[in-house]
Amino acid sequence: MFYDYVNTMMEPVFDDRSLIFYSDSGPILLLSDLHLGFEEELSKQKGVAFPPQQDKMIERIQSLIEKYEIARLYIIGDVKHTITVDTPFNWRLVPEFMTAVSETCEVHVIPGNHDGNLRPLLPRNIVLEDVHGVLINSKLTMGLAHGHAWVSSEVLKAEMIVIGHNHPTVRNVRAASAPEIGREDRKRFGASIPVVLQSKLDKNCARTWMNLEVIPDDSHATLVTLPSFNELFSGVPVNSPSSTFHGPFFENDCVDFLNSEVYSTSGQFINTVIELRQRFNEIIK
Repeated sequence: MFYDYVNTMMEPVFDDRSLIFYSDSGPILLLSDLHLGFEEELSKQKGVAFPPQQDKMIERIQSLIEKYEIARLYIIGDVKHTITVDTPFNWRLVPEFMTAVSETCEVHVIPGNHDGNLRPLLPRNIVLEDVHGVLINSKLTMGLAHGHAWVSSEVLKAEMIVIGHNHPTVRNVRAASAPEIGREDRKRFGASIPVVLQSKLDKNCARTWMNLEVIPDDSHATLVTLPSFNELFSGVPVNSPSSTFHGPFFENDCVDFLNSEVYSTSGQFINTVIELRQRFNEIIK
């Protein structure tokens, strides 16, 4: 289970699509999948202007930094939306955004699959970490990575590993009927709600695929998948039976996906993936 900020100052906390935990050097804020510039690409595809998200995201991040007295911010992948940098808005958006968020705390970036050639866009005070993640010592040893690639052997030693990449959501669906006018049940699909996924990771499964030595006394960890911090960005509906998660942990069956626990972005337990899928199937019959 996840813990409430009021009840304990040392356990991980979820707030506004982010995770806060307490390291030996102070509180750390984790965000994933900003996808800066996504609205620009969306506007090109749809032919409709979408509101810029960067200023709102900066305000949300600064609010979290002040609320929890954050010492370090880790963005765990996909800072930008386009994989390459050769678009004018990347050269404007990314430096301005990263400069703003680094004014009040130390900022680290773990590259994601959308972060090709990211270094030239980052201010010099931003720490660009290895794509295979970082290990942070705290009361609970934490590994951080984006999730699109295997983590390092060091990160795999963590008790909890936090990733992004899949943008987990729950898709709203309900049956609507109007018997008074002779209309049978119809399925209504609503917006997707961002959620946090907590899974059991078989670390020795990962070690086997990575050609590393199996460690019998260190076989499992908690894997946490964060949603996209960008409110415009949709994700993978965990309650849809046809949905699959990507990345080596999931694609190589090192995660007990169906028994994963689904939480709201404030840390409230919703249900397991398998139970949500059963409900989904019952509604759409």
